[in-house]
Amino acid sequence: MKQYRVCVIGCGVIAPNHMEALSSLDNTQLVGVCDVIADRAKAAGEKYGCPAYTDYKQMVRELHPDAVHLCLPHYLHSPVAVDCMEMGCDVLSEKPMNANYKGALAMLEASKRTGCRLGVIFQNRYNTGSVLAKKAIAEGKLGKLLSINGMVMWHRDDAYYASGEWRKSYETSGGGVLINQAIHTLDLCRWLADAPVVDVKATVSHHGDTSAEVEDATEGVITFENGVKGLFYFTINNTFDDSIVVRAHGTEGDLTVTGGRCKIVYKDGRVEEDKPDELQFCGAKAVYGTGHIIQIAHFYEENGDEAVRQTALEALATQKLIADIFASAGIKTADTVSDK
Repeated sequence: MKQYRVCVIGCGVIAPNHMEALSSLDNTQLVGVCDVIADRAKAAGEKYGCPAYTDYKQMVRELHPDAVHLCLPHYLHSPVAVDCMEMGCDVLSEKPMNANYKGALAMLEASKRTGCRLGVIFQNRYNTGSVLAKKAIAEGKLGKLLSINGMVMWHRDDAYYASGEWRKSYETSGGGVLINQAIHTLDLCRWLADAPVVDVKATVSHHGDTSAEVEDATEGVITFENGVKGLFYFTINNTFDDSIVVRAHGTEGDLTVTGGRCKIVYKDGRVEEDKPDELQFCGAKAVYGTGHIIQIAHFYEENGDEAVRQTALEALATQKLIADIFASAGIKTADTVSDK
């Protein structure tokens, strides 16, 4: 079994999901961590028993890792990923690929040019509820699929934006609720529909009183090539974080994924439900589910190059859908995310 030496760049809120996974897998070793905030890097290095850096290029030059994981603000994903691949490292990035579509394309081009693998985390695809939903639709258990709906009703205020100023603008974040909170739900809807997007009609709004430039609400209709309608409503103006809901309606049944759990009700009266995740690891936020460790393990499986390539292509398709939603809504500050 090949042993992979891995570094994590960015030691913020999502980083423990990566560090815990890398520390627990048999074929990975966390050999270095990096953050521009020295104290944060030092704390992570002490916790996981590895060197801490504030300069990722220095870390890569000195430690020669096989791969790096990016847990950075969105606008840094593309430049750092390209740098690391040009230095010979495979890259596994947190979602989204980048703050804009052009940067996402640059990441894929760098992967092709250097031969380094590029993966993008969409861990909710690995939840047991998501897996059951995908399997049921793929096997035709719902009959002809007619529609897929996604809803996110969460709460974010100025304190949230103050904790990361980069989240406030389209230039650095690439959007608000759409790309920060609801991207996983949008990705699941696209994944379950399993067809190219042919049309998007959407509105994007800022209804709340935060100081952020980016949108806090969006709704719309996606038409897929196979005729499936995708309806979505996302907001961070709720007073609490309600359970995320994805629903699929077919001629022979309906399924609902709520908070990661799936329930299918067939027209003949049968009911099918997923079994709850049993995989847990200490130190990672439960709100992100257990999908991180599963996807990270897949990234380091032998002969898994094609699967890794597909995750990057899937991430690009979701990034393109976000770009098309903004374009449909006429968000001028986000025009650069689209290749139209």
